Amino acid sequence: DQEFECSFEAAVKGAIYSAELETARADGRITNVPYDPVLPVETDWDLGVGDSTAIWFTQSLKTGEIRVIDYYEASGEGLPHYANVLTRKGYHYGKHWAPHDIQVRELGSGRSRLETAATLGIRFVIAPNIPIEDGIHAGRMLFPRCWFDQTKCRGGLEALQHYRRDYNSRLNEFKATPVHDWASHGADAWRGLSVRHQPPKDAVKPMRLPEFQPSPNAWMG
Repeated sequence: DQEFECSFEAAVKGAIYSAELETARADGRITNVPYDPVLPVETDWDLGVGDSTAIWFTQSLKTGEIRVIDYYEASGEGLPHYANVLTRKGYHYGKHWAPHDIQVRELGSGRSRLETAATLGIRFVIAPNIPIEDGIHAGRMLFPRCWFDQTKCRGGLEALQHYRRDYNSRLNEFKATPVHDWASHGADAWRGLSVRHQPPKDAVKPMRLPEFQPSPNAWMG
């Protein structure tokens, strides 16, 4: 029952997004979500240093609906590899979003990964940098607006399912900081995606989002 394709009900202990994933499954929002060439694809990245880099691919509708059409993750690869991945997928791209630490200059080259990416044709926009807990809250709030492709996003969904807090048996409570393991890369990229769609109140003028109502022709393009 803990297999991904069976059920989200056999939740990982301390899982952060278990309720949101189960609701998405029950609502039929983890399904077949085709790429619509009319809409630009935006990407949200977690850039690893010596570990995995994770990328979510989304298309946004004016209604507030977000189609999560693809996910990619790899380890031990440089930016040229990911530039080739973007080209190979063949999407019509909008903005590419990266975490704030992409601006840090590397000791060897003296250049930041932001500058290196630009030479490869990837011009990143920096996602808002807010505390982890605020980002997790934004991630939870974004779920009801999202439809996920069950095949192309499988790796990312598994990461979200296993993103968890460790349990402190001595204090009989979960620790505040999420566990940093293989699942955290996809979850961190998801947090960046969520924060830019729902920025902190003190960053922009608050605006009321339209109520989420799946279109009956959502997959007709």
